Amino acid sequence: MSELRASQATTRRPGPELNVCLFNSDDPRGGKIGGTSTYVRDFITYCPADLRLLVVAPDEIGDLQPGTVNRVTFRGRAIDFLPLYRAPTAYNDYPDSIAGSETFRFARALLRHWPRLRSVLQAGRYSVEIRRVELSPIAWSLGRPFIQMVHVWGRKDQPMSSILGRHTALRGLLEAFAATTAARFFSVNPQMTAMYRRAFPWAARKMATLTTWADPATYRPAPFDLSDDRIRLAYVGRADRFKRLDLLFDVVAELSRIAPAPVELHYVGDGDLPSIPGYERVAPLVVDHGVLRPAEIAAVWGKAHIGLLTSEFEGMPRALLEALSCGRPVAALHLPQLEAVISPGVSGALVARSPDQAQDMAAAVLQLYAAIRGGRIDPARVAASMEAFRPEPLLGEVYAAHRRLHRPRAAQRELDGWRKRAPA
Repeated sequence: MSELRASQATTRRPGPELNVCLFNSDDPRGGKIGGTSTYVRDFITYCPADLRLLVVAPDEIGDLQPGTVNRVTFRGRAIDFLPLYRAPTAYNDYPDSIAGSETFRFARALLRHWPRLRSVLQAGRYSVEIRRVELSPIAWSLGRPFIQMVHVWGRKDQPMSSILGRHTALRGLLEAFAATTAARFFSVNPQMTAMYRRAFPWAARKMATLTTWADPATYRPAPFDLSDDRIRLAYVGRADRFKRLDLLFDVVAELSRIAPAPVELHYVGDGDLPSIPGYERVAPLVVDHGVLRPAEIAAVWGKAHIGLLTSEFEGMPRALLEALSCGRPVAALHLPQLEAVISPGVSGALVARSPDQAQDMAAAVLQLYAAIRGGRIDPARVAASMEAFRPEPLLGEVYAAHRRLHRPRAAQRELDGWRKRAPA
C-alpha cells in the first residue's frame, strides 16, 4: 500500500487531531492472519488525517521497548505504538485453556501496564476501540469512552478454537457488560446485531452492523487461467476448528473422485495440516503456501478457479470477499449472511447443510468449473458484486463513530459524506 494511495483515500480538511486508541492482541506489523488482523491494518491505512492513532499491542518484531510510546511507520502512515510485551509468536495459536489464550495474555499485560495506559489515555483524551468483549471491563476502567467490535460468534455446541465460546455463562456476562458500558457496539453481520439487540434491549440504540470488506487495490479481477485442464481450488484462512477443514478435505476428496480432470487445493493459512482428520486422503493434491501477505494472496486467487468455504459459522468471512473481488466464484456451505454476497451461478454456489453436504458441494464445484470453462462466469461481473463491500465507506462508519465521541456535529457531516459516496 503506497503512502500516496493511503493519503488519497483519507483526504480531509485540516483540523486538530483527535486521538484514537486501538487495542489489539497481535501486532499489525506481524504475520498473524484473520479478519481482525486485516481490520486493524486497513483501519491504519485508510484512517483520516485528523485522527491520530495509538496502537496498544504486543511487539512481534522485537524492536520496541515495552511500556513506552513509540512513533513508527506502517504502510506509509505514522502512528504511535505502545507495546505491552514481546510476543512469543507472530502466528495464530489454538490453546486448550483460558490461561493459555492470546486474549488472556493480552488482558494480563493490559492490567500490568494499567497505570501507564490510564495516564496516556486520560492525558490525550482518547477514544478507545476493542475487538473482544473480554477486554470491556479493562477498557471501561481506563475512564475513556470505548467502541466494542464483535467479529464472530458461535454456539457452545459448534466446533471452535475460541475458549470463551465454550463458557457461555461467562461470555454472556461479558457481552452484557460490554453492551452496557460501550459507547457504540458493532457486530459484523445483521444476524448478530439482531441477536444482541434482542438480548440487551436497553442497549439496542447503540448497536449497529459494520461488515467486512475487500481492498480493491489489492484484490482485482483477472481472467481465468485455463491453459491446462486442472481444477484449481483455494482456501484462505485460519485452521480454527469452526472452519471445518476436515469437511473441506472431504469435499476435495469427493471432487477428485468424480472430476474428469486433476484437482489441486491451494491452501493459504496456518495450522498443522497433517493433524487434521481427512488430510491424508488429499495430501498429494494440496499445495500448502503457508501464511502469505495480501499481494501474495491475491496472486494465489489469480491462479485459482474457485474458492471453498466449509465453516460451521462465520461473522462475514473476509477471505470470501477477497476471492470475489478477484473475480473468483466461491462454493460455500450455507450461512444466512452469505446470501448477500453469493449469487448462485453468477458468483458461486451456496450448498444446503445436510448429511450429503460434502458430495453436494463437490457437485456444485464441478458445475461452477464447467460454467467457467464455458465462459458463463465472468471475473469482472463477479468482482462487481463487491462494490458495496469497499473499505472507505465502511470504515467511514467507524471513523465517524470515534469522531462523534470527540465532536458530534462534525462526525455526522463526515458520515453523511461517506454515505453519499458509497455505491447504491
